[in-house]
Amino acid sequence: MNRFPDPSPADLVMVKAEQLAEHPEANATVEVVLHLTGAVPDLAGLREHVTARLADLPCLSHVLTGDGPAARWILAVPDMARHVRDQRVASEPEALEATVRLLLREPWTEGAPTWRMILLHGHVPDGFALLYLTHHAVQDGANVVTIMEVLFGPHLLPEQFSVLTRDVSPIPRPRLSQALRSAVTLQRHARRHQMWQSAAHPPSSRRHTLWAQTPSAALHTAARAGGAGTNDIYLTALVHAITQWAEDAWPRATNVAIPVMVPVNLRTPDEVAAPGNRLFLTRIDLPGATMPVGRRLERTRAVTPALKSAGHKTVHRAALTRLPRRLLQRLVAASTVPGRLTVCASYVVVRQRLHYGEAAVHRIDPIICCPPGVPMAVVAVSYGDTTSACFRIDQALPGAVSLPAHWRQALADLAAPAPPTTGSDPAPAGRTPAGSATTVVRALVTWLARCSTAAGVRRR
Repeated sequence: MNRFPDPSPADLVMVKAEQLAEHPEANATVEVVLHLTGAVPDLAGLREHVTARLADLPCLSHVLTGDGPAARWILAVPDMARHVRDQRVASEPEALEATVRLLLREPWTEGAPTWRMILLHGHVPDGFALLYLTHHAVQDGANVVTIMEVLFGPHLLPEQFSVLTRDVSPIPRPRLSQALRSAVTLQRHARRHQMWQSAAHPPSSRRHTLWAQTPSAALHTAARAGGAGTNDIYLTALVHAITQWAEDAWPRATNVAIPVMVPVNLRTPDEVAAPGNRLFLTRIDLPGATMPVGRRLERTRAVTPALKSAGHKTVHRAALTRLPRRLLQRLVAASTVPGRLTVCASYVVVRQRLHYGEAAVHRIDPIICCPPGVPMAVVAVSYGDTTSACFRIDQALPGAVSLPAHWRQALADLAAPAPPTTGSDPAPAGRTPAGSATTVVRALVTWLARCSTAAGVRRR
């Protein structure tokens, strides 16, 4: 027996998505690459270091077994000789990135915990890299960051980790008014948009895996100048890049809002390093069409409060933890059908300084998964002086390898001094192509209203 809730439909959908992949590039593996300056460490010592911390990281010693209501987390002791290994990398330019792309395709051993740590060395004369890989069904992005902080950061209390939500109760009871507001938002964003459907360019399971780095100071400068958060800056630059690319390559994404799925982290301090996903994919419609990047930021700021609202998070947490399993399964399935899948975008700030022995981490490169049907998935990690973004893009999208360069340029433009924009107050983000709202979301509205009303009666 264990103390964790059984795997949810949000976990199992990642297993199902991987089964649909026609190429391993569309698997559900996520990674981080820690770049360190210092002498290459001893492999035996690294294995001992990880082993000594396993008790604090239960997600490293549990596997997901079964399917549907029979799915369970089962204890499985990792074999350090297999889970922690080393590999020499050629010293040629871009050899490390090529090695990481190949390791991303490796299948998982059945019955063993789905994670690996690989010590990569030889690509630079004065350092090395630690590549950490895992399966998204077992560990979400918040857990990956937590694992890195447990292994390579200072000793922390549960509430001190970088990526936790602190404004949501583990077992929330949202008020009726908030439940209805959030449900209406969910219903509005549940419509099909068909933006990424194209007979000329049908979706594939092949993926470009690209990275781009920018000074973290650029995001902070742009945020101060625009009165925004760094996540607003990141999303503005990303959508600006998409609209610039789409002008010539993807007409369906021009002159309409761009639907973007953003994972809202719902992991509470008492769930540090527990297996499974504690997030809710929230769709927001960001301003499309051609416009100055400063104006796009103004309009983005009008859309993103839903990502930060404690009230919305409470409803999302209730849906994730208290929704009847069958209804949650239908909700997850409805949000992942063709015509609703869209760009996924995530942004993480790692606040703790990381090191292994005397070797300090000076950059973190993330790798996000991009399951079948998702046109592109982008994640950015801000750590110290550098923000690094990973773009996983369906190779069916023509010319999309230009997106990282467009993103970098948009960030530079946002950080540069600019004259004030003219015109009236920011307009709404726009409309995506309309479609009928899902009956699953209407069922969710009914359930949330019923539960919130019952909770209100009990309070009175």
